[in-house]
Amino acid sequence: MILRNEYTKLIELNYYKIIINALILVGYLFLYCAKSQAQELIKFQKQIHNLNSTIPLTIIEKQWIKTHDPILVAVKSGWMPIEFQVENQLHRGYAIDYLQEIANLYQINFEIVNYTEDTKHFEADIISSISGQSSNNDKFHLLSQPYLVIPYAIYINKNLSKAFQRNNLEDLRSGKVAIFKKSGLAKSLIRNNPELKLIPVDIADEALDYLKVGSVEAYIGNEFVVDYHIALNQLNFVEKSGLTPFTSTVTMAVKNDQPVLSSIMEKATTLIGQNNPDLMRKWKFEKSNQETILKFAIAVILFTFLIFSIGFYKSKSKAKKELAENQNKIWNQANFDFLTGLPNRHLLQNSLKQTILKAERYKTKVGLLFIDLDDFKQVNDSSGHSTGDSLLKSCAIRITGCLRKCDITARLGGDEFMIIIPDLINTPHIESICQEILSSIQVPFEVEETSYFISASIGVTIYPDDSSDSEELIRYADQAMYAAKANGRNGYSFFTPSMQIDMKARIKLANDLRSALSENQLWIAYQPIIDSKSGKILKAEALIRWQHPEYGAVNPNQFIPIAEHTGLINDIGEFVFQRAVQAVKRWQETYDSEFQISINVSPVQFNDRSKKYRSWHEQLKDLGLLGKSIVVEITEGLLLEANTSTQNKLLEFRDIGVQVALDDFGTGYSALSYLKKFDIDYIKIDQTFVRNLSTSSEDLALCEAIIVMAHKLGLKVIAEGVETHEQRQILTDMDCDYLQGYLMSKPIPINDFEKLLNDV
Repeated sequence: MILRNEYTKLIELNYYKIIINALILVGYLFLYCAKSQAQELIKFQKQIHNLNSTIPLTIIEKQWIKTHDPILVAVKSGWMPIEFQVENQLHRGYAIDYLQEIANLYQINFEIVNYTEDTKHFEADIISSISGQSSNNDKFHLLSQPYLVIPYAIYINKNLSKAFQRNNLEDLRSGKVAIFKKSGLAKSLIRNNPELKLIPVDIADEALDYLKVGSVEAYIGNEFVVDYHIALNQLNFVEKSGLTPFTSTVTMAVKNDQPVLSSIMEKATTLIGQNNPDLMRKWKFEKSNQETILKFAIAVILFTFLIFSIGFYKSKSKAKKELAENQNKIWNQANFDFLTGLPNRHLLQNSLKQTILKAERYKTKVGLLFIDLDDFKQVNDSSGHSTGDSLLKSCAIRITGCLRKCDITARLGGDEFMIIIPDLINTPHIESICQEILSSIQVPFEVEETSYFISASIGVTIYPDDSSDSEELIRYADQAMYAAKANGRNGYSFFTPSMQIDMKARIKLANDLRSALSENQLWIAYQPIIDSKSGKILKAEALIRWQHPEYGAVNPNQFIPIAEHTGLINDIGEFVFQRAVQAVKRWQETYDSEFQISINVSPVQFNDRSKKYRSWHEQLKDLGLLGKSIVVEITEGLLLEANTSTQNKLLEFRDIGVQVALDDFGTGYSALSYLKKFDIDYIKIDQTFVRNLSTSSEDLALCEAIIVMAHKLGLKVIAEGVETHEQRQILTDMDCDYLQGYLMSKPIPINDFEKLLNDV
């Protein structure tokens, strides 16, 4: 009976075991099915994620990858869990997974080679893991950002340190501390915490052994590495007691002679990020209770599988739809301008190549127009970027409205547009398009009840007359556009071979100008300004001159725009000021105590915030000169486009007594209200009104009107370009205050000017 009962119990026990094993088997089966479905869903979601987060490679980078297969990566073999080698010679670790992410991202084929400290024994394009701030290898350079940044933690033997606190570096001063001897932290602690008794170790396992037997009171190590070793080896005696303020960085290094590979890896590490949570989760080796997990899995698996089964097909359908939408969205973002909706530079270049191929096949011509809005930056500076954006959208609509449906309009960026005109009929056809575009843009733009007047400059080039290469055509159209600007703006210009020559000459001139100051090629010429009644020289205008060692005297109209464009005008302007104030001090002492010198100031100088030189006020004060010794000459355009910097600079001049003259008056958009607003002291009548002045000329009434108006406003008048005695007499009779021109003297060197003063 007893045996039968025992047998029955045994049967029942086996029965329960069979049921449990069956449930476990079913559970695993359900988990496998759910995992397969989940992986398929995640596959779609990852495609969407990659589309949304990928930084696209350039054509050059894609071509580089195709021609460099495989890419060799040097990997260390004993740095768990970052990178290590298992028994079958395969490399594993966080760095290997990170490389796999990069490979999947950009379809790169990496081949792993063993890393050695001696670079002569391995050839590689990349070193997968460098700890610290430098590669210690002059053949390689670190990427700009590490892919791992891990804190250094303090570890103690909890069985031996119960009575002591070891939470921070201060608590460790009385005991021995194990530290990895090759780490940057060891050097830092030796330098900054000399009170610590550091015990250097080669590997983490050695330090943990010291900790186990009590040879050290604590171990400071990389949290990621040490936590992995503790969990892997089930070191239950070890306790993490605190974190230090120090961190360990791990970065990839790329060979110095591979700049394209460096760019690709920079993009990839930017996308995958630092301490990637998905990869970190895999290598944070945490102990788990498999029986508990299995019981929990059996309890929830049926419910989970049911939910997955219901939602899977809906999720898959939604993922496919979202994938298609994102593909379309990303294509649009890559090929169209977000503001105007026009094709961008990338799509334009592709369209131009296709148009040229078609034109080559059918023996037709293609026109290319490069449009740049004149002084559009002033709109952004004065009215804000939202107003500028509204104008750009309106411009895009107007330009497109002037074209045929087969023509292609693109926005290159900023205020630049480009038009492709396929099947070009003839030159008059393209000229009529340019005229229509210019007329359309000249119509005032209305933005928030405010009218804005802008114009454009257009450069034109033609395939195949100018070139058969798309890149050259774009460059030539750009050069032609700058020629249109140089010709007065609000116009168009066709490319000519001479423009290429001129462009190279301007580039050389710009390079030479950079050394002109240091090599004493620049000098100051002075032109006298006389009192119209007495004929006495009371003022002079300081004018910059350049004696080029190869070209001889270079016209200021050639090099001043280059100086403004490159920013060299700030150095040149300071040079003129310093020479001029030295001269005026001498002439006030020897000739006339009220003598003044005029200095031309560029709009670029008004916007200079570099503080490279001492203020003019300080320099005048050092020389014992009053502010009124200097007259600053500016143009009308500067007043009309005056921003905060310009206004502050003009107010600063007023406060220190420096006077202001408005140069070339009458040639621009003269706004009388600005004359009083900015405390203008002098008006200079432009020489175009004086050059042909006679008793019977039309300029007579205009000059007289300017003089009368200026005097009514309390301003003095200087007439430029006086070349004949008749002109001098007419201007004197009109009560013009001062005269300047070749009749008195052309601009001359300082020694000749002083002789002129002495002769007078």
